[in-house]
Amino acid sequence: MSSLIGLLKKLFFPEVAFSQLETAIFNAVQLQLSPEDAELWGKQLQAINKIHRSPDGRHVNWWVMRNGKPDFPRDICYARTDEFKIAVVDLNAKQAKAKLRARVWCVNGHVFSIEFKTPFTVFEKEAQGEWEVSCHILSHPS
Repeated sequence: MSSLIGLLKKLFFPEVAFSQLETAIFNAVQLQLSPEDAELWGKQLQAINKIHRSPDGRHVNWWVMRNGKPDFPRDICYARTDEFKIAVVDLNAKQAKAKLRARVWCVNGHVFSIEFKTPFTVFEKEAQGEWEVSCHILSHPS
């Protein structure tokens, strides 16, 4: 019986896992933020329980879902609630000529998406997990 419950949990409540690439981007942004903003950034990432990666490999969106609806906890959101591009992150493959530009967006006071100029799947395949990262904060969240 417990194995059936475990299977149902995996089907209906899959574990949220950021990719190696997403983690590198998040870490690069967090390192450039003020200590207060970086702390909230980390809490927001820990709270995320739904990820959608677009089939074309150009967008990744995140939510905190409760009772089937988006519901990001206000206590870990930034005071700034407009939609803004928080950072641009450039990744360069160490062993190939592949490059990727990621634009990181916040909406309603929390991290919401990464947009890629070219499909992230192509870059991941060419870079084979080895890249250099540079981040430029465009707009501070607080």
